[in-house]
Amino acid sequence: MKKTCLLLLLLVGIIYINEGYKIISEDMPVKSTTEGSLSDVADEVIAIPLETTSDCRLKHATQIKRDRNELFLVSNGQLFHFDCSGKFLSRITSNKHFLVTDYVIDPLEKQLIVMDDRENVYYYDYDGTLLERKSLAGINPLNTPTRLMYHNRHIWMTAQSLSPSEEGTGKQCVNQWLYKFDTTFNLQDARKLTAADLGRFYLGACFSTELSVTNGNVYAYSPSTQPDELLADTLYLIRRNKLNIHEEYSSILPLCIAGRYLVSTYSDATDTDKNYTFCYDRREDYAYNVTGGFEDNFYHTGRVPDLKSLDIYNNSFCYCRSGEEVKKAFPDRTEEDNPVLFIVRMKA
Repeated sequence: MKKTCLLLLLLVGIIYINEGYKIISEDMPVKSTTEGSLSDVADEVIAIPLETTSDCRLKHATQIKRDRNELFLVSNGQLFHFDCSGKFLSRITSNKHFLVTDYVIDPLEKQLIVMDDRENVYYYDYDGTLLERKSLAGINPLNTPTRLMYHNRHIWMTAQSLSPSEEGTGKQCVNQWLYKFDTTFNLQDARKLTAADLGRFYLGACFSTELSVTNGNVYAYSPSTQPDELLADTLYLIRRNKLNIHEEYSSILPLCIAGRYLVSTYSDATDTDKNYTFCYDRREDYAYNVTGGFEDNFYHTGRVPDLKSLDIYNNSFCYCRSGEEVKKAFPDRTEEDNPVLFIVRMKA
């Protein structure tokens, strides 16, 4: 009897939440479209052909970050250094030692702090000289690290831990954590992250958790697994003032804050049917929810499902293309050349 009552209460609660969610969404009608081009949200797109040399041949480029004229990226688990004209300057890491999981730029010390896949960090200068190596394994209560971000002279890190399921079924739950360190990895703060309240039942963050900054405060976000719900979710977050990021903010949002835009993107080369870009324009109350990503109508490289943030404030995004994809804009480039980096400057 008690179990039946609890189930009924749970059902009533879910219905109540969903009805409130619908009312909030319906009270805020906005225009939306399932089509979109980069020019709809970007002021300009800058193309940077990456120099190809005998010491630097890249197939793909990820984790692209910039410090003024210094450009860094990861390819095949290794870290490379270019300038913003695309000139190759140096290879920071060597695959003889480790694979790069993530890294941050310390612009004050002109250093790169690199995390490997074995919970070690390495300090390099911009020329690729190794300055120091540290192990994260002894840091208590550090769990499995996943992402790094540098902000305001501190290093922020997301990490995962396992704990027994509350249902007592013998299964384990994945918990997300956010840590704050100084640049020598002395722990300053730790907080558990939880899925954002969207006014409805959902599975929470299933993809990798990223970090970003707005109004000087750090928050975590992860692409939504239900892009068809993103507009309603966004309106709920706005109406309930849940995008007011404060110092102790611990919710994992399904989108990032990019000035006037709220953005969620997901791309998977092995399952392109799931690729999408969602972009909500808060100034115009207009939403783009584009399967396969925005169309590149600047350089005509096709759709852009893999739009990634270039800076922690999401003022600019980027993507890379090579070979046939860049033939229209760069007819002289061949399949053997390094990719072309495209930097998307969002409208203010």
